[in-house]
Amino acid sequence: MKRTVFHVSYSMGNFANTIAYQVFGNRIQFYYVDILGLNAATAGVIWTIYGLWNAINDPLMGQISDRTRSRRGRRIPYVFYGAIPLGLSFFFLWTPPGQSSWLLAAYFFIILFIFDTIYSLTIIAYNALFPEVAPTQRDRVDLSAVREILATFALLLSYILAPILAESVGYIWMGAIMGVLIAVGYLISMSGVKERPVSADETSAGIVPSLKIVLGSVPFRWYIVANLAKEYVWLVLGATLPFWRKYALGILEKSTVFGVEMGPGDQEAILLGLAILLCIPALLIWRPIVPRLGYRKTWILAALVFIPGLTVMTFARDFYTGLVGTLLVAPGLAGSMIMPFPVLSEIIDADAERHGYRREGIFFGMTGGIVKLAFSAQGVLFATVMSAAGYVAGQDVQAASAVWGVRFLIGITPIIACLTTAFCMWHYPLGRVKASTP
Repeated sequence: MKRTVFHVSYSMGNFANTIAYQVFGNRIQFYYVDILGLNAATAGVIWTIYGLWNAINDPLMGQISDRTRSRRGRRIPYVFYGAIPLGLSFFFLWTPPGQSSWLLAAYFFIILFIFDTIYSLTIIAYNALFPEVAPTQRDRVDLSAVREILATFALLLSYILAPILAESVGYIWMGAIMGVLIAVGYLISMSGVKERPVSADETSAGIVPSLKIVLGSVPFRWYIVANLAKEYVWLVLGATLPFWRKYALGILEKSTVFGVEMGPGDQEAILLGLAILLCIPALLIWRPIVPRLGYRKTWILAALVFIPGLTVMTFARDFYTGLVGTLLVAPGLAGSMIMPFPVLSEIIDADAERHGYRREGIFFGMTGGIVKLAFSAQGVLFATVMSAAGYVAGQDVQAASAVWGVRFLIGITPIIACLTTAFCMWHYPLGRVKASTP
């Protein structure tokens, strides 16, 4: 019982992280491009610079936490004292000044980097605690399941409550409410957490040698590409969903759904909300599968079961066919949620056994930095495809080419990403009878 309570309290950090990550990923592009009128090409340039910054920012934050020595530990201070600033910076994402296009672009650029810097330091320190608070395979699978169940509730808030709040009380109030949930979640997550004391004679390598060791790990290289592709799937589904609902499914105004009159925001919330609800029982189904198949085979299976739902979403033309597609995506969503942390923890254990030093921070930092490239990839691809397809911001009806651009983004590109994840995990060397040297 005590173990379960700790898993729940620690997992509140993932609840907070999911809200920050998913509301940001789901609404920010739609808010700045479709509502505020930020040029799509300009947004693409900002996302590119953002991705390059994260390639530096996240590993740096991981190295900082690895080298930190304090009375409360290496990671806890960054999470505990970063919670409130993170909530505030999230709120300010939704308060752009004026209507000037240049001022809007400048504000988006600046506040994006402020938010992301605080977010990176907080989430990397939080994530780096995972292998330590869950030292065994059973602990890791169980904690990962609890983390993702709470993340599922956070996804419901992100994809259901956030759009409803945005339409009913405005984006500023939505940002304020979600910002409070983010700060409170991270604060709760540190209750009962105690870090392993760092030995006085344990010294860490500098950032350049650490990066060489991390990037020289064969398991990590296969893992990072698999995780990058997985992250792209989540990002493109979230970021493209409002466009898909509006232009591909033609949901522009109130209509009757299952005998109830609903607005477009409510219908969008149901499209993904029911799928997210299905993730909870799906997570419980995946949990016993992981020890039976192992990390590698389970993740391959999870990637492949995405494909039927994504195919239906590509060709869906109304609310009901769209709902079939999103419901079919649910098992893949759940499988992709439970796998990355146990796999990365396995890689960190193998590295520590070889080098005699645990470097969770730099591993999670490199993961965060490289995976954030998915933001840039999604943003650049979105800008390129939508511009080439003839998308015009704010219009209720788009050209057929623009609609197919949306379909391509939300269906075909994530199928390619899922196949990439499966390919990488097929070559992942750990967890075999004869594992390759990391």
